[in-house]
Amino acid sequence: MRAGLPLAVLLTPLLAGACGRPAKPVDLVRGAADVLKEASVVGRDRPWVLTQSGKSIRINDLVRSTLPAAPPSRLRFTLDIPRRARLSLACGIPKEFADQPGVEFMVKAARAGHEQTLWRELIDPLSRPAHLRWVAAEVDLSAYAGPGVDLILETRGFEETAGEPRRAFWGSPAITLPVDDQPLAIVYLVDTLRADHTTPYGYERDTTPELAGFARDGVVFDAAIAHASWTKPSIASLFTSQLPGRHRAVQLRDPLDAGLVTLAEMVQAKGFATGAAIANSVIYSAGGGFDQGFDVFAGLHGAGNKPSKLVPAAGVVDAALEWLDSRRGFPRFLYLHTMDPHVPYAPPPPFARKYEPHPTPEHPGVDPRTDYKEPLDRERMVAQYDGDVAYGDQEFGRFLRELKARGLYERALIVFLADHGEEFLDHAGWLHGRSVFDELIRIPLIVKFPGNRHAGQRVAQQVQEADVLPSVLETLGLPVPEPPAIVGRPLQAVLRGGAPEPPAVAEISHRGFVAHGMRTNRDKYVQRFSPQQDELYFDLVRDPRERTNRIDGAGERARTLRAGVEAAMVANPFRHTLRVSGTGEYALTLKTHGWIEGVEALALDGGERSSLEANGRRLELRLRPRPGAPREVSFGVRPQGAPVWLDGTRQGRPLRPADVLVAREGLRPQALPYRIPDLEPPAEGEDQTSANLFAAPAGGAGVHLWLTLVPGRRLLELDTETRERLKALGYVGN
Repeated sequence: MRAGLPLAVLLTPLLAGACGRPAKPVDLVRGAADVLKEASVVGRDRPWVLTQSGKSIRINDLVRSTLPAAPPSRLRFTLDIPRRARLSLACGIPKEFADQPGVEFMVKAARAGHEQTLWRELIDPLSRPAHLRWVAAEVDLSAYAGPGVDLILETRGFEETAGEPRRAFWGSPAITLPVDDQPLAIVYLVDTLRADHTTPYGYERDTTPELAGFARDGVVFDAAIAHASWTKPSIASLFTSQLPGRHRAVQLRDPLDAGLVTLAEMVQAKGFATGAAIANSVIYSAGGGFDQGFDVFAGLHGAGNKPSKLVPAAGVVDAALEWLDSRRGFPRFLYLHTMDPHVPYAPPPPFARKYEPHPTPEHPGVDPRTDYKEPLDRERMVAQYDGDVAYGDQEFGRFLRELKARGLYERALIVFLADHGEEFLDHAGWLHGRSVFDELIRIPLIVKFPGNRHAGQRVAQQVQEADVLPSVLETLGLPVPEPPAIVGRPLQAVLRGGAPEPPAVAEISHRGFVAHGMRTNRDKYVQRFSPQQDELYFDLVRDPRERTNRIDGAGERARTLRAGVEAAMVANPFRHTLRVSGTGEYALTLKTHGWIEGVEALALDGGERSSLEANGRRLELRLRPRPGAPREVSFGVRPQGAPVWLDGTRQGRPLRPADVLVAREGLRPQALPYRIPDLEPPAEGEDQTSANLFAAPAGGAGVHLWLTLVPGRRLLELDTETRERLKALGYVGN
């Protein structure tokens, strides 16, 4: 938790009606220092418990802030209990202890020294599969309303594992109130939703009637631009109001930079309860960093309790509503992430046949990588995609109705948006994460302000995904950071009129597709590095579908936008290292359509050289290693993901595959010139994903290639479980 207002100010419990002061809810985790009077957990004392309180514990991909509960344990809180208060909590045993005997969790209350057990549950994952997850509960505290009550959380074990402090946990325990009148901010995101396939943005099919009704209560932003065209970097920009180059969550193995402060952390520091319900495992997987600042961060599974793309929006909505109910009385921030329109397109009945042409057994229209066999298959896939959109819209409507039934809708801030769109051969491509054309980066953005302020307005001015964070903060009356801490601006300033309209940066570096662009409301410039190497310029006024590249006549305008694009680029999080061992004379050339930077050449003698040519796009090496005296060169590349090609000669003859060894496994290239391996190989190049690219070849003469991580950077491990999750989403091949 980040520093904010003192917890005593934010969370001190008050008896309802006492001295005319209103009752307040109590977060027993964040307020532990104020109300925890006695603590013992497997022999550890209260100071130790306070050092452990608030740690995030993941069980079955649901992360909760916790209090330790390893048996035997006893936590005694002394506090005032408001009338009609309830204790909301969860109990959990981590997976590594699931094969041990169960733990009994108990909630007790005491007044004048007399204890009474209010609730108990034996959590036993060894014999009850449902207990392999967090087990949630609510306890009625009405009978103990009043001042100075002892609330006791206690556990005991059977055949205990002595001294193991991580065996069991209390998950996000809090005292809630029946009155629900505090501020509420909700960000509802639909993964892979094209703006032009929704009713408010003029789609000919009535795919989103619920969203259209919502739009009448809110503001429709006609030109909202995402900063990336696949999920991870886009959501990172949403959470941090930073461009991908700054938050660094760009490729599959990049975590969100832990040094940045997320929107959830900002509001949590001001006393808000924070919750998330997420269907996309790229966002909820362990180590990704997206759970920063969330009290409850629920990664939702599909059939068979397995991570899957096929997590219906209904489950996300249900989890979100359960969390809202579990934090009644708190000011709240909630993030929902559904993903029904994501490939594979598989809408449930009756939505699977809502639009024509209908799928057939031979032409299911599920995935363009396998199902595109004839032109009509494109229309089948669009129909299935639209069915997914329509199903998700139904669930969005149910969510809004449930908010209204709880009396939350009118005063809530609700931001509806997507992370990116989807390609259907608009520019000869499919899916997403492969370009920065508008079908991918122009997203729906509809904002309902508290009290339905500005209802029914449409805004033509271009805005950005990064504007969401400051807009939420301003609505909640919280401080809005100044640039460069964030790059976004509150949308309220646009509604007031006269706000600037800065160009929007969008980029992609994903599985061999590398492109950077800058968009205004009238034009767009794109620089592509892989697999194409070119520049694009579009006049969006005359050519909104980006059909005609006018780069040859763009002149100074293109140069201005190019400068902005290049200023936003950052280098790879690793350096390429090249070592030449053995004997002989090598003339090596390394080329890129990006820029080679920070070249370091070690132990070169007279006649040897390292020369950066062509404005940094080519590195020329002349090396003569000797036995026991190899030559080593390292360098970085900008932008992230720009490919580098190796070619050259050895002893005057063309370099051969047998002269090159890659990674610890000593892989050989198939041919020269050779594309040096990156963390994310091209979509068709999965052969290197299991290699240890961060270790040098074991030995042998020739050119050795490997990667070195930049100090201060870390990468996610692509273990078997993570790879299976990415395969389910189509991000990694078989």
